[in-house]
Amino acid sequence: MNISESLIDKYRHINVEHVKWWDSEYDCFKQDMAEVGIEVDNIYFSGFWSQGDGACFEGKIDNLQLFIDKHFKPNQYIAIRKLMEHGGSVYLKVTHRGHYYHENSTCFSVDCDNFADTLDQPTETHEQVATALDMALTQDMIDFEAESIAIFKGYMQKLYRDLERDYDHLTSDKAVKETIEANNLQEINDGDS
Repeated sequence: MNISESLIDKYRHINVEHVKWWDSEYDCFKQDMAEVGIEVDNIYFSGFWSQGDGACFEGKIDNLQLFIDKHFKPNQYIAIRKLMEHGGSVYLKVTHRGHYYHENSTCFSVDCDNFADTLDQPTETHEQVATALDMALTQDMIDFEAESIAIFKGYMQKLYRDLERDYDHLTSDKAVKETIEANNLQEINDGDS
């Protein structure tokens, strides 16, 4: 079937006009994030033609051990790892804020348990050990927070690139031609002439 450029241009956005063409990308992204210890609750994006476009998501570290194993070397964050051994955890949550949708339109909250509450020996030595461990934990948390936020924002940037790639494919000449052929739109167009 010979399809004219004007017909392709007429139907350029046919594959992205229907609601939620991005669903499969969202599903893949959520699965990928689960595999690195991140739970994604909501995804937002705008694109792909202005300066403020981007993507972000709301979610949290759902599996701290998996998150640490997937993103950091075994000798990183020793105090956090020790805290986990004693039943403590670190909590990181990201929410969307503002009117735009990109990695900088997010707000992160980070918190952690402390050793004073997780160690279970109420002695003077316990307090000294807990205090020393909590000091090391405080330093670990400063670096962990900064690195984890950068990791989350990197995933948001990747999500946007993946969505943009899908959009570009769906609006490409090849994809539009396939849709025109599959739906016999040329015949309808020719009959309207």
